[in-house]
Amino acid sequence: MRLGTKLFFIATSLACQVAAHGYVPTIIINGQSIPGWNVNTDGYATPQPLRVVRPTKPDSGFIADPLSGDITCSVGNSKLPPGPITATVAAGGTVSAQWSSWPIGHYGPVLNYLAKCPSTGCSTWKADTGSPWFKIQQSVYANGEWASDTLAKNGAKYDIHIPKNIAAGDYLLRHENLALHGASNLGGAQFYPVCIQLTITGGGSLKPSGLSFPGTYVATDPGIHFNPYMGEAANQAYVPPGGNISTTLQF
Repeated sequence: MRLGTKLFFIATSLACQVAAHGYVPTIIINGQSIPGWNVNTDGYATPQPLRVVRPTKPDSGFIADPLSGDITCSVGNSKLPPGPITATVAAGGTVSAQWSSWPIGHYGPVLNYLAKCPSTGCSTWKADTGSPWFKIQQSVYANGEWASDTLAKNGAKYDIHIPKNIAAGDYLLRHENLALHGASNLGGAQFYPVCIQLTITGGGSLKPSGLSFPGTYVATDPGIHFNPYMGEAANQAYVPPGGNISTTLQF
């Protein structure tokens, strides 16, 4: 087999590993579809395309160590976008993350955070130092079903609501599936975060912060080291990592 052919099959195999879990090739705002990051094409394009979703390496698709630098935005978080680009949404609006797919049975919550970018903008900022993040939304276990399965049954789409009273400006939106199907074993949780670069308009004067990635999660958190197969009562009592949503946020 020629070297070029071998490399093609390796690249295809890696891409399929990611596709098996899912990624976010599209976001939707006000009915408009905006290209996200397509692991099957974007990482191989020259020049690399500008996308509002941070680049993700074609890898296994998940982060196992919550203290890893990749926990901020994705596998390969050290790779910044090749230039400035954001998607615009009004405070109080909705950003829909359209996953390529998500498997039924990867039980767990869907967690969402924002961090206000510095005056230099989002594209040169990794957001992996300090405590710029704050939680804005979470879906856990309801009506006998984990949020991840609800997402999967909803065409792999998840709607993220932007608070009405946060200050206008550029933000990173950290949208995350936390898969717990292997989390009864310490270190068995799988983290699938993606970061979306946004410009939020309107709003108020609130500038929350206080969470750090890495830093906020540790492997022994009860919402990370958790057995989702213990039954209905245990799942209903589940408390996700990252703390509570601030009561000062308005939706």
